[in-house]
Amino acid sequence: MREVRRELEALPGVEVIEAGPALNVVHLLEGADAAVIVDAVRSPGGRRVPGEIVRVEAGPDGLPADVATSVSSHGLGLAEAVGLAAALGRPPRIVFLGVEVADVAIGRPLSAAVAEALPLLVRQIRAETRAFAKTLGS
Repeated sequence: MREVRRELEALPGVEVIEAGPALNVVHLLEGADAAVIVDAVRSPGGRRVPGEIVRVEAGPDGLPADVATSVSSHGLGLAEAVGLAAALGRPPRIVFLGVEVADVAIGRPLSAAVAEALPLLVRQIRAETRAFAKTLGS
């Protein structure tokens, strides 16, 4: 993951930040032109299988309603934080990438399904970040 971080940070205008609690995301989005947000996803009712990659784009009001309750593992959810950032001002372009997990308990190791999904998730992070860097750099 360090090599991916270095690769992405070498792109003009790209910063890689580990946000921590979702409330931090509100402040990090201020003044940003675009963001690729990555987190674990746990859908209500098990609609998705563990290891499934989820990609959604935020609209002017935040993340779409069909994922608003599923994109959260940190108390105040990421979806609520993105919605709050949108309500406070001009939100950046946001793409959310996540991997469906079966368990979000702190300290639990990755399941085999999630571990197998990580290479695809990393490829998608690279592609989305490069696309934003290219679009915003021109």
